[in-house]
Amino acid sequence: MAKKVWNEQSTGSRLVSGFLTALPITLISLASCVSYAHLMEPIGIGGKTPPLSLALLSSASIFSAGFGNFIHNVMSHCQYLVTCPDITFTLFMQAGQISVYHQFKEHHRLSPDLLEPTATFALRLNALLLGLLFWVLGKLHVMAALRYLPYPVVAGFLAMIGAAVIKGAFKILLADKQGESEYVAVIISVFFALCVLGLKLKGIRTSLSAPILIVSLVSVFYGWAFWTGRGLEELAEEGWLSPASGHEVQPLQIFHQPLPNTWYEFAQAFYLAWPSFESFLLVLVATIMRALTIIAIESAYADEPYSVDEEMSSLGLATLLGGLCGGVPMNATSAMTDLNKEGIKGDPLAARYTVAIITLLHLGMWGSGIPLVDYLPRFLLGGLLMQMGGGMLMDWAFLVTRRLQRSGRMVIWGMILTSLFSDMTRGIACGTVVALGFVIIRFSKLEVLKYHVCGVHFRSGELYSSAQRAILKKYGDQTEVVGLTGFVFEGVAISLALYLKETIRHPDGEKPKRLIIDCAACQGINDSAMSHLAKVAQDCRDNGVQLVFCSLSPYDEDLLRSWALEGDGCRIAASVTQALSEAERQTLEEMQQPVTPVERTTDEPSKVRALTRWLGPEKAQDLLSIGTWYEVTEQQEITCRDEVMTSVFLAVPGLSDVQMEVQTGTQNRPAMLLRTAQGAVCPAEALIGSHCRGKWIAVARSCGLMIHEIQLLKEETRGALLTLGLHQQLLESDQLSAMYTLSKGGGWRGVTFDAKTSKRLSKTLGSFGPRKRSSYSKRQSYVRVGSKQTGDMAVPITSSRSVRLPSDDGNIPVAAVLDFQRFVSDSGRLSAEFDEEASHPVEANEAPNKPNMMLNRYSVGANLNKLQSKTALGELRFNPDDD
Repeated sequence: MAKKVWNEQSTGSRLVSGFLTALPITLISLASCVSYAHLMEPIGIGGKTPPLSLALLSSASIFSAGFGNFIHNVMSHCQYLVTCPDITFTLFMQAGQISVYHQFKEHHRLSPDLLEPTATFALRLNALLLGLLFWVLGKLHVMAALRYLPYPVVAGFLAMIGAAVIKGAFKILLADKQGESEYVAVIISVFFALCVLGLKLKGIRTSLSAPILIVSLVSVFYGWAFWTGRGLEELAEEGWLSPASGHEVQPLQIFHQPLPNTWYEFAQAFYLAWPSFESFLLVLVATIMRALTIIAIESAYADEPYSVDEEMSSLGLATLLGGLCGGVPMNATSAMTDLNKEGIKGDPLAARYTVAIITLLHLGMWGSGIPLVDYLPRFLLGGLLMQMGGGMLMDWAFLVTRRLQRSGRMVIWGMILTSLFSDMTRGIACGTVVALGFVIIRFSKLEVLKYHVCGVHFRSGELYSSAQRAILKKYGDQTEVVGLTGFVFEGVAISLALYLKETIRHPDGEKPKRLIIDCAACQGINDSAMSHLAKVAQDCRDNGVQLVFCSLSPYDEDLLRSWALEGDGCRIAASVTQALSEAERQTLEEMQQPVTPVERTTDEPSKVRALTRWLGPEKAQDLLSIGTWYEVTEQQEITCRDEVMTSVFLAVPGLSDVQMEVQTGTQNRPAMLLRTAQGAVCPAEALIGSHCRGKWIAVARSCGLMIHEIQLLKEETRGALLTLGLHQQLLESDQLSAMYTLSKGGGWRGVTFDAKTSKRLSKTLGSFGPRKRSSYSKRQSYVRVGSKQTGDMAVPITSSRSVRLPSDDGNIPVAAVLDFQRFVSDSGRLSAEFDEEASHPVEANEAPNKPNMMLNRYSVGANLNKLQSKTALGELRFNPDDD
């Protein structure tokens, strides 16, 4: 619809709208050219004549504004783009002129006749370097690298520029000490800047308010001069206008400026005109300003998206050409681009006409030879500079600080004050160092401790006998697991190492035998952190504690081996499940209850006896009538994930060792939820016709009974297998729930502890996390995760929905407390039969359905016996889905 309206517009209407849009843009641009020419001229050089006259710099700026505006718009991907003099470019050019003057001041042997040629050469050399730098940065696609600068530093850069512009405006207004109107001019300039900025805060754009105020002030000023009978010379003597002497300059004189004549003079001028280190720091500021402007124009005013790197390169070439011709580089401006697009109502062709008219008006003013600098009042030039600098200062030192934290505001104002009382170079260096210091401090307080639990409440998922479980319940706390998160570097590694040392040498006398460090959620470890972990490994060796690192990335694993930490009680495991399994088996061996290895037998009677002991004679006979013995090799997949199995593999106790793995979305190996040598139904989902949630794998060479036709099973046998399958699913759910509870720790949530580690007092925990923590001496009763509720139930629920423990300095978040009593319960083996190890005789006078009856939820057979159910679970019918 919009394109149709554009096509219906005639060329005349486009020219009229373009002319009306170009007038305010040109007026602001011309005033800015003269104002910035005052800045570009070195001020305060001991009363001596500057290398280049103010009139020459003003004429060169007007020509560059016209020519640069046209060439930038042609080479840009945005048809609405408009350029203007830029304060960051101007300060870089000013630094070049000041550097040339100081070079001649320090080298007394240099001829004064070379000052003006060298200054002219420096003007174009700086413009050439600036445009070449932009072109190279665009070709190298380094625009994204500028975004890595801390935001407070970028804001400080721009606010510092605004402060420098205001400082320069006061220098211009107070430069003539003989004038009678300098203080009145300062008051009028401040009033003009405050009016423009106040209207900006009210929503009136500067591109609209500034031209009206400029015309009004000029009209009132010359009306007052005409009324009082003051001429230009008298106004200049009183300080209202710039002195007219030395301002006569022909338009083409900017191309006829003297340059070095010989190769020796050229080489000497090149050496003298080369920018100083302080000037190159201003190049960084100019580059940031150009990058921010290009990104802002592309995102807000372009009809179609384009590459900002290509735009940076093409506009850099335009800056190079325009600077070489006119001597003063120009920069795109988002404010004028916005005024152009709005004035021509989004018509791309009319936007091109507007830019062409702006170019003609600038070149017409330049070609007329009218010394515009002689007619613009000094308070207007100073007011424009104050308005531009004040706008940047207001945007980047006041308004933006509402969104920043205290550290960001300190960086910004530190840079501003340093630049005002010293120079911009020290301001940039100070801001960068302070910002990086704050970043390091914030990073050093990140939460790298994800969870800390012991082997009592978090297990490997392997199923043991009742006697073995009793041992692990009593001695499982000899194994402690510490999970890490985030990036471990020197800042957080100090607190982490102290915490691990407290764990090894705890003041209550308890000392673990095995310490497992889980790095699955760790994003990396650097050399400094590894040096602190090496000290922890040494403490473990001195105290007889086995240290195990697991789930390391390949890079971190190589780094750990390069520090020679592996060996002498320190080793690497593939996963925390494997490390826990090895620790549990080691504990059982120490307590003379080792895990019985799988029996490898081909004797048929031995297999039948094992099956009969497991399920009973009747069910075993039924299964043997329809099943066949089957042997699987180590690491062989018994079932497939996400498939509907029509057969069932019965892993017989004593003859098999299998495990259940479920894909939880991780890129590495799936999570192992259950490993058992006590017998299993692989898979239990096949009994109800559902697809498999995971896959069963043989850990060792195993023997079992393969049932190919499930429908031939008797109801009693089918019920017994369903009982076993339900028990398996409950155990897998318990393990998955425990793993999920551990995953909730880390970051702002806090740390996941268990019922044992949460009761310990630690001074080092106060160093973790971005919050101020000085005491962990008080801990509140909690609601257990995975078990019945205990503790004070009157504790109110906090807004973050996480358990919070009070301390002397406020609330300390704890992500969760793992208290899975189901892992330490003295339950029987995985069996549908009555379990004598886990049940107790039921008194005759005890009501079977008494509300407070204590059931063993880990032994289904014992519960059915205690409930005296008349309906066996095998009698329940489970019909598969029709689909």
